[in-house]
Formats: sequence, C-alpha cells, structure tokens
Amino acid sequence: MSTQTRRGGAVARFFRLQPVTAWIITANLAVYAATVVQARSFLTNNASPLFEATALFPPLVAARDEWWRLLTSAFQHFGPMHLLLNMYMLWILGLGIERSIGHVRFLALYLGSALGGSVAVMFYGQGALTAGASGAIFGLMGAYAIVAMSMRLDVRGIGVLLVLNVGVSFLVPGISLAAHLGGLAAGAVAAFALVVVPRRMPRRVGRTGREVVSWVGFLVVVGSVGAAGWFAADTMTFGFLVTR
Repeated sequence: MSTQTRRGGAVARFFRLQPVTAWIITANLAVYAATVVQARSFLTNNASPLFEATALFPPLVAARDEWWRLLTSAFQHFGPMHLLLNMYMLWILGLGIERSIGHVRFLALYLGSALGGSVAVMFYGQGALTAGASGAIFGLMGAYAIVAMSMRLDVRGIGVLLVLNVGVSFLVPGISLAAHLGGLAAGAVAAFALVVVPRRMPRRVGRTGREVVSWVGFLVVVGSVGAAGWFAADTMTFGFLVTR
C-alpha cells in the first residue's frame, strides 16, 4: 500500500469518525485561504476585507449591530502559526471528545464556547480586534474536565493542559485572556447542562426526558451568555453616546 493511499484512508476515517471536528478544521483552513488570497499575503492575512468584516471588534458590534462577529471571529486567525496551533489543539480535543458525547453535542459545545469567549471580550477587551478559535478550544478543555470529573476519571492530564494554557494566556502579550477564560467558563457550564445533568437523572425519566432536559439546559446557558453580550453592547453604546 502506498503512503498516499494510507494518508487518504486516514483522512477519510477522520471525516467518518469525527465529522464535526474535521469540518470545523476544514472551514477554518478555507477561511484562512480566502483571506490570504484577498490580502495577497500568507502572513498578513488580516489585511483581507473578509477578515475585517468578520473579526470581533466590540465597538462595531455595539454601534452597528454586527452580531455575527461573535461567532465568525472564531473562524479567523492572525497568521499561519495562530491557525495551525489552534487546529492542532482542536484535532487533539476532537479525537477525545466528539465520539464520546456525540456529534451534535460536540458542535453545540464548540459554538457555545466560541460565543462565551466573544462575550467575555465584549466586557473586557472592548478596544481590541480579536480573532481565533482558542475561546472555543478552551471551552472544549473545560467541557472535557467537567465530564471527566463527573465520571470520576483521571483529570490530571487535562488539568495540566489547562494550567499551562491559562499561564501562557497571562504571560504572552497579544493573547486574549478574556476570550480564553470566557470560552472556558461557557464550555464547562454548557457541558454540565448538556452532558452531566442528563447522565445523572433517574432511569425512569427515559431517554426522551433526558434529551429534553439537556437541550433546555443548554439553551438556558446560551441564552444567558447571549443576554450578557447584549448587555455589554448596550452599555458600550450608551457610554459612546455620552462621551460624544
């Protein structure tokens, strides 16, 4: 068997077993390629009109109601190293999480965590142009830790990974600590509602009952995060009007 055939089989297996992870990575790579073409630069892709229209800049969300930036910013990256590091982490976490909790739940946790990271930026990074999947990735790490603790599994590995990554967020300039911690908190709480609570419910509730409770709980979490984002934007707009 040739090397090319083995690689093709591995990619096909990845898309079959972890399709959400695979397609999120594909989407990020495609968006990055589009920004590179627009900017005509592999390194300074943030000069792209697409990047400028979709990265998170809180004043634009507040003043122009450009709410899509809260999620689209999670698919933009500053340069190739930023992209590759995030995609590597997403690949590792996707292998460990997606099949264990289900594809739909994994996607919900990813997007909910991305939203949580962006909302935290709305509060604590209002003057910064922010982009990257790291808020969502921190959310997946938080979700992994919560689910593992609920199952009484060894969490030392994910604990060390979290400590190292939070430490880097504090120490390295240019990294959005708000996005990381916001994503971490949102992912942990969402995982508790979506995965832990239904597993702890009595068997007599039935599968349908557990599904309803888990998704209602998740929607409450996401709704609360969204309401916090609206409050941050409303406060920011009010402050802007006053200072003018």
